[in-house]
Order: sequence, then structure tokens, then C-alpha cells
Amino acid sequence: MSNTETQLIALAEAWTQAKETERAANAARIKIEEDIIAITGAKEDGRETHNLPDGLKIIVVGKLTYKGDLVEIAEQTADWPDQFKIVRTKLELDEPKIRKIRDVNPSLWKRIAEYIDTKQAKTGILIERSKS
Repeated sequence: MSNTETQLIALAEAWTQAKETERAANAARIKIEEDIIAITGAKEDGRETHNLPDGLKIIVVGKLTYKGDLVEIAEQTADWPDQFKIVRTKLELDEPKIRKIRDVNPSLWKRIAEYIDTKQAKTGILIERSKS
């Protein structure tokens, strides 16, 4: 086994242990949050601050999410004043199509490339133990 392979094995094992520690810490944090909410309660939608005698404060934030039939809601509210319109249109780039254009059609890519900011995203690591 080469020195590089030995280093990679050690790093993969350390990464696996770090991920497990991270998962356990996340589960512990969620349990603590549940215990806090069991004591303080939570508003359905809003913030509540609990000032503790040692100077710490706990802010419990309840939030509702909203989903619905956007086409129907837009039709039902079409005659509402603009400040009450609750459906908005979000323009966003279709990244899989951009990748395809960039890879297979350079002439199309050349027409739009100057209008697109391209940045390197964080490189991901996935380590799996083989079944054998």
C-alpha cells in the first residue's frame, strides 16, 4: 500500500468519524430544543423572548409555512390591489439546462455566457464503505 493510500484511508476514517459526531451533535441539539419548547411553549407564528437571570435569553420562534394552488389563488386575487397580491413570480436559471448548453452547444453558450456569473461551488465528499 502506498503512502498516499495510507493517508487517504486515515482521512476517510477521520471523515467518517467526524460525520458521525456531527450527526450525534445535531440530534442532541434537536432534543435540547424540544425540551426548551416543552418548558416555554411556542407561538404558532411569532417570536417570544425568555430572559434568564444569568443574562442569557432564549428566543423561541414559531413559524407557519404556506403552500397552495398558485394558479387558482392568482385567479381569485386578480382584482386585488397590488399591495395585497400574494402570488409572485420568481425567475431563476435552469442549471441542468445551462450545463447541457455549455457542454454540447458552445455557440449558444457564447451568446449568454457574459450574462451569467459562474462560481465554483464547494466540492462535496462522499465516503461509503464497500459491501465486500
